[in-house]
Amino acid sequence: MCVTMTDIRAETQWVKSTCPYCGFGCAVLVCIKDGAVRGIEGVKGYPVNNGHICPLASTLPQVFSAPDRLTSPLLRCGNKLTPVTWPEAVKHVADNLQRIIKEHGADAIAFYGGAANLTEEYYLVNKLIKGAVGTNNFECSTRLCMSSTAAGFSSTLGTDAPPACYADIEEADLFFIAGSNMAVSVPILFKRVSDAIQKNGTKVIVADPRKSETTSIADIHLRIRHGTDVALNNALAHVLIKEGFVNEDHVRQYASGLDELKEFLEDYPPSAAARITGCSAEEIIKAARMMGNAKALLAFWFMGYNHSTQAVFKNNTVHNLLLLTGNYCRAGAGPLSITGEANTLGNRMVGALSHLLPGFRQVLNHHHRKEVAAYWGVPFEKIHPMPGRSIIDIIKGLHSGEIRALWVMTTNPAVSLPHTRWIEEGLSKAELLIVQDIFPTETTALAGVVLPAAQWGEKTGTFVSSERRVELVEKFTEPPGEAKPDYEIIWLIAAAMGFKHMFPYTHPEEVFEEWKGLTRGRICDITGITYSRLRGNTGVQFPCPDNNHPGTPRLFTDMRFHRADGRAALLPRSYKEAAEVTTDEYPFILSTGRLSCHFNTRSRTGRIPVLNRLAPESFVEIHYNDAHRLGIAEGDSVKVTSGRGTVHVCARLTDRVPEGTLYMPSHYGRGLNTGEGKLANLLTNPAYDEHSKQPEFKICAVNISK
Repeated sequence: MCVTMTDIRAETQWVKSTCPYCGFGCAVLVCIKDGAVRGIEGVKGYPVNNGHICPLASTLPQVFSAPDRLTSPLLRCGNKLTPVTWPEAVKHVADNLQRIIKEHGADAIAFYGGAANLTEEYYLVNKLIKGAVGTNNFECSTRLCMSSTAAGFSSTLGTDAPPACYADIEEADLFFIAGSNMAVSVPILFKRVSDAIQKNGTKVIVADPRKSETTSIADIHLRIRHGTDVALNNALAHVLIKEGFVNEDHVRQYASGLDELKEFLEDYPPSAAARITGCSAEEIIKAARMMGNAKALLAFWFMGYNHSTQAVFKNNTVHNLLLLTGNYCRAGAGPLSITGEANTLGNRMVGALSHLLPGFRQVLNHHHRKEVAAYWGVPFEKIHPMPGRSIIDIIKGLHSGEIRALWVMTTNPAVSLPHTRWIEEGLSKAELLIVQDIFPTETTALAGVVLPAAQWGEKTGTFVSSERRVELVEKFTEPPGEAKPDYEIIWLIAAAMGFKHMFPYTHPEEVFEEWKGLTRGRICDITGITYSRLRGNTGVQFPCPDNNHPGTPRLFTDMRFHRADGRAALLPRSYKEAAEVTTDEYPFILSTGRLSCHFNTRSRTGRIPVLNRLAPESFVEIHYNDAHRLGIAEGDSVKVTSGRGTVHVCARLTDRVPEGTLYMPSHYGRGLNTGEGKLANLLTNPAYDEHSKQPEFKICAVNISK
C-alpha cells in the first residue's frame, strides 16, 4: 500500500504516520498546511485500522498548539528552574554523571524512559547506559505495562515473541478476553472484534470482575474476584482434560509437561475454583466446553492480568489453555496481547529493561553479552552479567543513597508509579534528577535539570506495534523553541561524556541501520527493513530477514519453539492471593484502570479542552449497596484511604463493580500545584511480581467514607 504524500490541488501536505498512543498501531494521515498541523485522519484500506481512529488520535493536532511546551533547557537554582543554553545544560549533565560514576561507581546512576519514544532512541540510550557507562540500571515504562507478557512468552515459548496477528481476529470463532476493557483502552481493536462478531457470529468469553463496556459483548461473563485468574484458568484446563477436549498425543508433539500438568490440575476442579473465583462451577464448565468446541480460539489479555503479583502465572496459564486445545500459531488461533503504549514492543526489542540486551537477548547469557560487546566495540567486561534494578528497585536505591542520579525520558513517574508519596520522596533525594520531556509535569517539577524534547511528528524514527509491525514515523513539523529530538539530546550528552566515537550519528536512519544488525538471525530480524521501504507504505512485520521478504504475519507455524527440545512448555502454576488483602481497617479492594478520553498521566490529553470536558476530574465507583450502607450518595465527596495515602474524589454509584470493591481511573495526578489531587497511585501498592518485577496496580486494600 502506498499513500500519496502531497495534494497538488492545494498547498496542503498529507503525511502518513502511526498514532503515538496505544500499541495497536493505527495508521494516520496528518494534514499540514502553512507549517501547522491542521487535522488527522485514518488511512483507509490500512490492514490495522482501515481508516478508523479513536478520539485520542483525532484530537492530536491540539497537542501541537498547547501553550505550555518546554522550549529551553532549565537548571535548578535554589527552588527555581532557570533557563540556560544547551551547551550549559549538556555540560552540567555530562560533568555530574561522570563525577557520580567516578565517586560512586556506574551502578550509582540509572535511566527510566517512557514507551512512546522511537526505537532508535531506546537503542541509543541503552548503548550509552549499558555499553559505554557500564550499568544495567536501565528501565522503561514497559516494566509497568508488558514485562509480565514478555516473561510469560519467554517461559512458555523460550523467547519473547508475540506469535499472533490482527488478521486472526476475522478468522477466530471464539474470543477469550481476560483482564481487559478493550472497548475503552483499545477502541479500534474493539471495533474489529465487534465487527467480527456481527459478520461471523464469533462467540465471546470475558473474564473480568467489573461490568464494563467490553463485557457487554460477552456470551459468557466470568465475573471473577480480583486477582483469581490463575485459579480460573487452571479449572478451565482441568475441565478440558477431564472431558476429552485435549488430544494428548498431538499436544505432546509440540509441548512438554503434559503429565505433570494433568496431575497438578487435580487440585483445581471447578468446585474448588468456584470457591476462589466467585464464579459458579457451572459457569466454569460451560466456558471450558465452549473453548473445547471452538475451531479457532483467540485470547486477548491486558493490564488486568499484568498489574498483579501473579501476572506471569496468569500469562502462563492462558498459554496452557491455548496449547492444550491446539489453538496456537494458526489462522484465528493464539495469544494476542496489545501493548499499552505505542512502542512497548520496540523498546523490548532493543533491550530497554534492566535484564535485556538488544535483539531479545538476556544479560545473564554469556554468549549474548559477548555478541553485543563485540558489536558495540566495548570490552566484554563492560556489560555486567547481572540484571540491573527494576524501576521500583531504582526508587529504593534513591531512598538508600545507592542510586545518586536518575535520568527520566518522556515519562511521568511522579504520577505513574505506585505509592506516590514514597516515589516523590525518592525522586527528591536524587543528587542529580534529569527529566527530558515535552511538557511540564509533576516529575519535571522535582527535577534538577529539565531538557525540552521534540514530540511525535517533530522527529523521524520507527515504532513497532503489538503484531510486530515496524512502522516509520515521519517528521512533519518543527519542534518549538530550542526543543530537540531525544536522539539528538542523547548523542550530545554521550559525546560530552567522552563517548563520541561510539555515537557518531547525524540522522536517526544511521541509528536504525546500526541497530538492525543486532537483530540478524534473531526472532526479531529486521535486516530486510529500511526507511525507504517503509516510507509511505504499509509497515512490515518481523522477522523480515532480507529486502525481498514480505514480513511474517504469524510465528511458530511449524509448532517448533525456542526451547531446548523445540517444544513449548505446559507449566503448572499455583494460585496465591494478592500481596494485599482486605482487613477490618481496609475492607474494600480498589482497582484502577483507563478512561477512553485520557491516556496515561494526561501529559498530552490533559491539555486538550474537549477531552478534559468529557472527564474533567477523577471519581470512584462504588456499588449501590455499599454506598447506601455507608450513607454515600451519587456525587458526594468521599475520602478513599489505604495504608499509603488518602485521596478525595466524588462517588459514582453503580453495579459495574462488585460489592466490596471500588474502581478509580489512573490518569489524574496532583497537577503542578500543591495538594493531594486525585491521584489513585497515592493508594496503590508497590509490591510486584517476583518474575517480571511488574507492580500490582490492580489490587490494594482501602476504606472509603463520606
